[in-house]
Amino acid sequence: MDTSERSERVRALLAHNRVDAGGSRYTRPAAGTYPHQWLWDSCFHARIHFWLGDRAMAHDELRALFRAQEMDGPDAGRLPHMTLHAEGASEQYARDVALWGSPRASSITQPPIVADAVLEVGDPSLWRELWSPLCAYHDWWLRRRDPRGEKLVVCHHVWETGADATPRADGAFQRLLATGRTPRALDKGTVNPTARKRPELLAARFLMLEDLQAIDDGERSGALSPADADRRRLALYGHVAIEMQAFLYSGLDAMARIGDALGEAATATRYRSEAAAIARAVDDRLWDDERGFYLDRWGEPARTIEVMTYAPFVALHAGELVPIERARRLALHLEDPDAFATRWPIPTVARRDPAFDADEYWRGSTWLNVNWFAVRGLAACARRSGDARFRDRARVIAARSLELVDAAGFREYYRSDGDHPAGFGPDDFSWSGLSLDLARLLETELA
Repeated sequence: MDTSERSERVRALLAHNRVDAGGSRYTRPAAGTYPHQWLWDSCFHARIHFWLGDRAMAHDELRALFRAQEMDGPDAGRLPHMTLHAEGASEQYARDVALWGSPRASSITQPPIVADAVLEVGDPSLWRELWSPLCAYHDWWLRRRDPRGEKLVVCHHVWETGADATPRADGAFQRLLATGRTPRALDKGTVNPTARKRPELLAARFLMLEDLQAIDDGERSGALSPADADRRRLALYGHVAIEMQAFLYSGLDAMARIGDALGEAATATRYRSEAAAIARAVDDRLWDDERGFYLDRWGEPARTIEVMTYAPFVALHAGELVPIERARRLALHLEDPDAFATRWPIPTVARRDPAFDADEYWRGSTWLNVNWFAVRGLAACARRSGDARFRDRARVIAARSLELVDAAGFREYYRSDGDHPAGFGPDDFSWSGLSLDLARLLETELA
């Protein structure tokens, strides 16, 4: 497919999924299944609009994320992972209002990649407009999501990484399912058509949410002290995820760059200091030298999650967070057929892991947004080191990603291995427009 045809197809995809919401505009991930605005999706969508030359829509996409920013209380500054939209989605909207206890938004967040998007697609006017709410969001992460004070942020729910069914959560899932409870949300008929093979994992995600909401309610009412609420959240899940450290590190670096441009020198210096502290903590606590891999932690007390997933490859996009020698060791796993060298890499779980399924939701399938981060990260490693092997690996991943999109269409996720390419989840999935940048890289930096 040539560049012009690809661009027109992506332009039509985003037009199909555009939503006008009470004076705001955003791009839904897909009709039907995903009618609302999701935080990290919109950060991808803004970039895609920008690459297509629609700067105004790119800016509006990002502005819309701040409609439901938390303004008061201990979580002031938080951006929700999902801002609800009622029009044209009445049945699902009613279920989601019941699920979240709010007509407006969810009570959790998603990867902090908004500052990177604002830096890339914005200009001084947009940077100034969003500076205060962006500061509030990043300060919320630093204030509320490092309960141990170790400069590693935690996720309170599996949805916050965006990897809803990752086997990194299996320890918490198994403990929740062992209670024998049935989630209230499933009683109300909530379904997720992307949970194709492991419906019990959907039940576990809703059980995790119920328990988290009970803890949050206890803290708000004063029944739990903030310290006790933190301990309970850590025990429930408390996921220290390598890619989330990378996202926050990169976001803080973007905030520092924006601050430099706006003359906000003191805040820029503070964010650079916080980013450096995260890098030291990642280096000290998450690297497994025997495996040459970053391993996550979860729970209270924190214990290592042994499963090897896509997440460290995503972390490569965060520049100096991953030293070049460690990046080289990570990249070796991309060439291992028992690990991540599948027909259409990068699988979200290593092939040797018992959880691996080439077709399954976050348990071995391939995701275009994961590959986009990894390709950008590998290309950056090639620039930093002069080592062409990084560029070679990036080229393979980008080319195989385009194979999937061209064969299976704009889908949420794809088969990572087998005889025939296949896509899963909803049709016309907006972030598949990231294929534009992969094609551009293949024609330029990776040529």
